[in-house]
Amino acid sequence: MSGPKVVRIVTREEILAICEGHLQRLDQAISAWTRAGKRIGELAQSEIDATHARRQALAALIATEAYLDLQKRVPEEIAFLHADLERRRMLAVDKAEQAQKRRRQGRDSASTLLHSLKSKNVDVPADLESQLTQIANGGEFANADALLTRAFALIPTGGPREVSEAQRQLASRLLGDQKVQSVESWKAAQTAIPPQLARVDRQIAEAYVFLAAEETAAFRSRLGVIEAEPVEARRNILLDSLILDLSDAVSRSRKRLAVLEELQELAAELRTHDSDEAKAVLARIQHCDDLPSVEAVAALLEDCKNAIVAEQQREAAQARRAAILQGLSRLGYEVHEGMSTAWANEGRVVVKKPSLPDYGVEVGGQAQASRLQVRAVALTANRDATRDKDVETIWCGDFGKLQALLAEHGDNLLIERAMGVGQVPLKIADDSAHEQADLNQRNTRQGL
Repeated sequence: MSGPKVVRIVTREEILAICEGHLQRLDQAISAWTRAGKRIGELAQSEIDATHARRQALAALIATEAYLDLQKRVPEEIAFLHADLERRRMLAVDKAEQAQKRRRQGRDSASTLLHSLKSKNVDVPADLESQLTQIANGGEFANADALLTRAFALIPTGGPREVSEAQRQLASRLLGDQKVQSVESWKAAQTAIPPQLARVDRQIAEAYVFLAAEETAAFRSRLGVIEAEPVEARRNILLDSLILDLSDAVSRSRKRLAVLEELQELAAELRTHDSDEAKAVLARIQHCDDLPSVEAVAALLEDCKNAIVAEQQREAAQARRAAILQGLSRLGYEVHEGMSTAWANEGRVVVKKPSLPDYGVEVGGQAQASRLQVRAVALTANRDATRDKDVETIWCGDFGKLQALLAEHGDNLLIERAMGVGQVPLKIADDSAHEQADLNQRNTRQGL
């Protein structure tokens, strides 16, 4: 089939560029995963080393030309890192929630113990009394469990058999069903927490993971004020308000964080391109933290995606035009400087072969789409038309050679549609515009 053809070309350069972009995104994903994992204390160095080893294995696929494998496995690795980080964040939230509950239990237990010891006129060591008071006021001690156990041991076991309800609750909380207290059983004891407070504890834990430290501290301070409110009805209203505000703050932070993480990954890929348009988008991304809303960040994310697509298309088109023209040059066709630009500007270019006067090859179409039209053409109507079929046959042989030359370089030139020799008359192509453009460029270069 040697008549007009619709062909598709994929160059090695554009494939390598795609692979490099994938690896840059992976590097950014690894960086974000590492930074966030360390921040919440849920990442070991051995896990970081294993992740970098997987990255090196993926990069090594380029050396074996396993490009499709790389393009499949890198997005899978990025998705894994995202899911793994979310899992680690939830583990951190669970731990923070348990710590919040322990603080609440310790505070309530310390308050009850102090009241009980005072009512029994027990002489409490000054240091222990001071520490219990701090715990009752919300202070944090690493050895809070031991301090509470020590204080409970001071309660006299003899004396009147009458015990107060507060003491009974304290004994139940600290000892459970046991006659003799152990540290392990005391740690396992749980204080019943009202549903509202249980929900707030979970949200405060989420705040530790997803909000800035100062914002979390403000919410904790606000909770402390609410818990000190003596009127239950007002306290419940304030708790409901706090729950709504915490939920909104955490939700907004999580959404913004997700968009920012994706934006930074795409920015890493965009940095592999060096156009002014790419630099302009990257300059905006540098100030993305100043954007007022998640919606504004999401809009910038879309601009970044569009910029990447535009850069990929532009660079791929350049590589495709260069591959075709260089291949034709090696086959003896006259390829001049400026032809690639003329092709880009006018959508087509005609390449002549000295051994075939009055004939040439027209390559047309937008290279951004990877599909091109190629055909033998006549350069003048005043020719021996009986040679047209012979010229198409010669071009058929040259096209096969062009495919082989491109394949040697790692490029792929495929025929999608083709017509037979002589099926349609040869198009008469006007090449004067191309010749004038080439002449103008040479004159400009020579300063004429």
